[in-house]
Amino acid sequence: MDRKCIYCGKVKDLSESDIIPDALTNARILNKNVCRIEHNNKFSDMFESKVINALSFITNKLDIKSSKGKNYAAYNATITIDGSEYNLSLHGNNNIFNGRVLKSSDKTQMLSSYEKMVKISKDESKVHPVDVNHLEIEKRVPINYEIFYSQSMYRMISKIAFEWYCAQNSVIGYHQEFDNIISFITTGKGENPVSIIQESELYMYLTKQVDLGSHTLFAFESHEEINVVISLFGLLMYRVVVSKIKPKFCSKNFLFTELRTDSSREKIEHDSLETAEAYFSDLIKRIPSIKHCEIEFMISTEPNPRLLLYPFIFDMIKCFKNIQNDAKAPNENLNNILRKQLETIIQTFTLHKKSIKRFVKDIFVEGHSPIQLNPHTNDKNSILLFYVVYLVGSSNINKLNDNIFQNLLREHLSLYKSEELVVTNEITFQFKKKILENDNYPDILEKGAHIIKQWNN
Repeated sequence: MDRKCIYCGKVKDLSESDIIPDALTNARILNKNVCRIEHNNKFSDMFESKVINALSFITNKLDIKSSKGKNYAAYNATITIDGSEYNLSLHGNNNIFNGRVLKSSDKTQMLSSYEKMVKISKDESKVHPVDVNHLEIEKRVPINYEIFYSQSMYRMISKIAFEWYCAQNSVIGYHQEFDNIISFITTGKGENPVSIIQESELYMYLTKQVDLGSHTLFAFESHEEINVVISLFGLLMYRVVVSKIKPKFCSKNFLFTELRTDSSREKIEHDSLETAEAYFSDLIKRIPSIKHCEIEFMISTEPNPRLLLYPFIFDMIKCFKNIQNDAKAPNENLNNILRKQLETIIQTFTLHKKSIKRFVKDIFVEGHSPIQLNPHTNDKNSILLFYVVYLVGSSNINKLNDNIFQNLLREHLSLYKSEELVVTNEITFQFKKKILENDNYPDILEKGAHIIKQWNN
C-alpha cells in the first residue's frame, strides 16, 4: 500500500519521523508516514527543541545522546569553587577544568592553567597558583519545572502519542477521527488532549516495575475513546486522548512499549484488554505443575519475564480507566511527585558499558596529567565511576567483556545486571576512602581506564 502522511495525506516527500525526538532516547522508534518538511522538520522548531534543551541535564545524567551529533547536549550549571561562583555550560564529566578560562559570576576571579592566566594578566604577580584537587567544589544545576507543564511539552507528548498509535496500527494517510489531536500538534490550537496523572501510588508502582529513565507508553480503549499514557523518563505520566471515538481501521488497542536507556525495549500488543487477558491466561496454563497433598503447584524451568509484565500492565490500565482526577495544570501534588521522581533519577545509577566507557573517554584523555582525586568533592556520580575504574584496575582482569564486568559489579557492589544503585553520602564516602587509602591509586586508575578503553564486546 502506498505511503501517505498521517497529518495531511500527502504522498510526496515523506520521511521517517522519530516518534520520540532522537535527542531524548537511545531506543529510537519511527513512523514512516510523515511528510518531511511540514510535519517533521518544522516540529523541531515549533516545540521539540525547547523541550530537548530544557531536559539536557536529565539526558546527560541518563547517558542519552542524539545519534545525529558527536556530543551530549549541553546544560547550564553553577559551579562554586573555593567560595566563588562560576556559570558554565557543560557536556559531560571533564568540562570544568578542560583547558577553559573560568570567570566568576561577580567578575572578580578567573581560573585556568597557570600559563594561560599569566598570558592573560600580563603580570605574573597577579596570578596565584592553586591546587584544584584540594578546593571545595560544588555543582548546582537548575531544573526548569515549568517545561513539564508547557504548551511545547503538551504538543510534543501529543505528537508522540499520535505517531506511536498510528505506527502500531499501520495507519496510512489522514483520517478525520484524529482531527483534534492533529490540529493541536500542528497549530497549538483546539482542545488540549493532554492531562496529567496525579496518583502518587501509580508513580511508585511504575518506578518499581520499569528500568531507571525508561520511557513507557500504554494505549487502551476507555469509554469509546482511545487513550495513550506516556511516562517520559519516569517523571510525569501524561494521558493523551488520541481519538474520541475508536477508529474502525485500528485493530490494536491494547499496547505497551518500554524504551530503556541502554537502547533495549519491551513491546506488547493485542486487539483489546480482553484478548490480552485471554493470552495471559493461556500462558499460565502452559506452565508445568505438580500436585502434592491435593494442592497444585506451578513450576517454571525457564522463567518468562512476561508472566510478571502482563499483570503490571493490566493493573496500570485498569487504574488509568478508573481515575477521574487528572490535572490540566501544575499543582502542589504534581510538583511533589515531579520532585520525588527527579530525585530518584539524580540519586540512582545503573552501571552499564556505555556509561563507564563515556566516563573514561571524558576523563582519561590522551596526554592528561596523572589523576588526583579531590578529597573534598561531593560529585557522587564521578566518585562511583572512579571507583568502578579502580575496581577494574585493581583486579586481575586483563581483558574486559560484558560477563566479566557484571561479575565484578556483583562481587564488589552486590549488583546484578540492570540493577540500580542508590548512592548515598555514606556509600560515596566509603568509595572515596578505599581509593585514597591506596598510595598507588593513580596508576591503578590508569590501568583500569586502559582496560575499559579496549572493551569492545
